[in-house]
Amino acid sequence: MITKQHTQECLSRAFIHAVAGRAGVNFNLGSAFDYGFDGQFRPVKIRNGRRNDSGFPLDFQLKATTDWEHDGEFVVYDLEAKTYNDLVGREPAEIGAVLILLCLPKDEAEWLVFQEDRLELRRCCYWERLVGAPTDNVETKRIRIPRTNLLTVESLNAILDHERFRRLGL
Repeated sequence: MITKQHTQECLSRAFIHAVAGRAGVNFNLGSAFDYGFDGQFRPVKIRNGRRNDSGFPLDFQLKATTDWEHDGEFVVYDLEAKTYNDLVGREPAEIGAVLILLCLPKDEAEWLVFQEDRLELRRCCYWERLVGAPTDNVETKRIRIPRTNLLTVESLNAILDHERFRRLGL
């Protein structure tokens, strides 16, 4: 049997797969070596009647946890300091990166519900584009993600549009 953390990772990947597929966005998960990012969204556009990579990818770091809380209009999570520094350490000309956080229920039995007419992954993913100075913290950095930053088909396409405009200097 795999670990609880690996199960959480599988669920976060399933969520990304579903949202990206519905949004019409190509993506890849992982590479041969893990150097800080879990995957990349690759928007598709039609050129000369053919579907091609748009050339404006976006990296993402994927986390899944039961250790989160709501604080008013925010989701509060203690992100590993090294991951925080990876996300804020990008130079402006580099490919952008976002954090995607799957907030699972505390009760493992509620994570995934199977019924004849649906498969239900409980709770949701939030996204955030972290900016600022790297942290000197050794273990974690507390982050606050606006609860309005739900990862949906619409928000994923908006994030990718923002990345394209940012890279074009628009």
